[in-house]
Amino acid sequence: MDKDTTKSTFDEVLKQFPYEKFCSLIKDSGTDRHIKKLFSIKLLYIMLIAQIAQIESVRALAGKVKNDIDLQEKIKLDSISASQLSRRLKEMSSSFWGSVFTEVAKTVIQKTTNHLSATPNADRIHIIDASTITLCLNSYLWADYRKTKAGIKLHQCLVYQNGYSYPERAILTTAKKSDKSQLDELLIADPNALYVFDRGYVDYKRWDDYCETKIRFVTRIKDNFIINVIDNKPVDGTNMTESTVLLGDPKTTIMRHQLRLIHTVDTTGMPVVILTNDFKMSALEISEIYRNRWKIELFFKWIKQHLKVKKFYGQSANAVYSQIWLALITYCLLLLTKVDLKAKNSLLDIQRLLKDNLFKPFNVFLALLQRKDTKTSRGRQKKDYNREFEQLLKQIESGSSNFLDTIDVELNCL
Repeated sequence: MDKDTTKSTFDEVLKQFPYEKFCSLIKDSGTDRHIKKLFSIKLLYIMLIAQIAQIESVRALAGKVKNDIDLQEKIKLDSISASQLSRRLKEMSSSFWGSVFTEVAKTVIQKTTNHLSATPNADRIHIIDASTITLCLNSYLWADYRKTKAGIKLHQCLVYQNGYSYPERAILTTAKKSDKSQLDELLIADPNALYVFDRGYVDYKRWDDYCETKIRFVTRIKDNFIINVIDNKPVDGTNMTESTVLLGDPKTTIMRHQLRLIHTVDTTGMPVVILTNDFKMSALEISEIYRNRWKIELFFKWIKQHLKVKKFYGQSANAVYSQIWLALITYCLLLLTKVDLKAKNSLLDIQRLLKDNLFKPFNVFLALLQRKDTKTSRGRQKKDYNREFEQLLKQIESGSSNFLDTIDVELNCL
C-alpha cells in the first residue's frame, strides 16, 4: 500500500475529491462572490467534519472550530460564530451542493468500476426509491405535507454491483411530491442499465415509453392490477411460474407492450409477483435482482443512523437541502476511502476511526484500520454446576474438609 503517511488522515480522505470541478462550479455559480471569510471550500471542510463526527448543533460546530487547533490550521480560521455558519447555509444555494454531489458521484462510479471489474456494466443494477425525512411543522412551514407534519423526500438512484452500493443520482423535494413524479429524472436511456423499483412507481404510459426506448426495468405489482394473461408456463427446476401479460383494462388503460410476470416467494415463504420488460434473463436471475432492491433500504437506514440528516443546522430550505447533499458527499468520500484502501472493514468502522483520528498522521489511521483482532478467549464459558455439586456432596460424605477451600466460590450451584 503505497501511501504518503506524512499527510493527515483528513488530507488522504479528501484526495479523491474533485477539486478542479469544485473550483469550476464556484466560478460558474459565483458562490464565493463578496464572501470575505467563510469560503465554500472552508464550509465544505467544516460540514464534512460535522457529518463524520455527527456534531449535534450549529453551536457545537462553532465550538469545534474554536477549540480544534488542527481544524483551524486546515481551514485557516481560528473561529467562526454559529450565526455566521447559519447565515452562510441559509444564503448559499443548495443546488450548488447538489452539483458538487453529482461530480463526487461520478468519481465514485469511475473508481469503483475500475476496482471491481474490467466490464463497467457487468452485474450492475440501478435501484430507485424515495425516503421521507419528517420535520417539525412549526419550524419548517415551507415543507408542510400533512396537517401536523412537515417533511422532505430524498429520491435516490443507487447502483449496486459486486457487493458495493453507491448513490448515483439524487433529487430532493418536499414530502408532498409523489415518488413516481421524479422517476424520469432518475433514469437514463441506456440499454445496458437495469432499473429496479417498488410498487410506488406504477405508470402504464411511462412503462410503455420505457419499452420503446429500451429502458429495462424490474418491479412488483399491486393487488388491484388488471392482468390479461397471454401465456403461462412453469419455470423448470423450481416452484416458480412465469407469464406473458398485458396490463390494464382493455377498454381504457391497457398497455401497448407485453410484459413478463414471475410468481415466486420471498425468504419467509410469502408470495411475490415480479414484473419486468426483460425477456432475456432467466426467471431466477430476475427474482434475485429484485431481492437486491433491499440494498437501497439499507442505504437509507445507514445515512439516517450515522450521518446528520434528521437534525438540521438551519431551518431554511437551502440549509436543510445543503446539509443532506453534504451528507451524501460524505458517504461517497467514505466509500472512496474504503475502495482506495481495499479495506475489508465496514463503512461504519471506517467512519468511527476517522472520527477519532481525522487530523492524526495517516500511518496512525492505517495501523488502526489494519489491526487484527487479538481476542483469543472463546467468551464466558458456562459452568457445569451439576457436576461440581456432585463432587461437593462426595467430599462431604467422605468426611473430607477439602470442600471448605472451594465453598466460597462454588456454593452458588446450590
